[in-house]
Amino acid sequence: MASKSKQTVKARNTSASAGIDKHITGSVTIGGVVYTAVTLKQVFTDQNTAIDAADALETQWHDQVTLTEAANAKGNAAYQALRGYLLGLYGNGANAVLNDFGMDPPKVKGTRTTAVKAAAAEKAFATRKIRNATAAAKGTMVVPATAVTTIGPVLPAPTTTTVAGAPGATAAALPAAVKPVGS
Repeated sequence: MASKSKQTVKARNTSASAGIDKHITGSVTIGGVVYTAVTLKQVFTDQNTAIDAADALETQWHDQVTLTEAANAKGNAAYQALRGYLLGLYGNGANAVLNDFGMDPPKVKGTRTTAVKAAAAEKAFATRKIRNATAAAKGTMVVPATAVTTIGPVLPAPTTTTVAGAPGATAAALPAAVKPVGS
């Protein structure tokens, strides 16, 4: 049986219950189970009730996720603001105070030597050279030949030869090397 939407199943169950009221008065055996009209109708009613309960729980879950996302945003912003306040109040050396709040001390920024700066500049220049900054500015990117991967067999370029004076060949259609003299 194909998958059906919840609304389709609920409508089907309501129709089945109406059909039971109209046509089944005694007990029937379906799939090896004996049902009275009331118990068979209850099977369909229970399914509709379960669908409605699941829908309500899903809506509640989505609402809770929205509330949680808002609370996370507010909590994270307050945490960052509190950290900034504590660092402003006590300074970057207030490791004990930050530890009391469960916060890591600020990272110490080391001074960069001229050798480190020169190495970084060389690396940046090499990166720009590889990426071909001028091509990137034009909207095209030059990919190094080592990065190109060929998929499938590599076929030679097709070659054509045109004979001067051949039927259908005009001087305009002939390559410059084959054009007849005086054209």
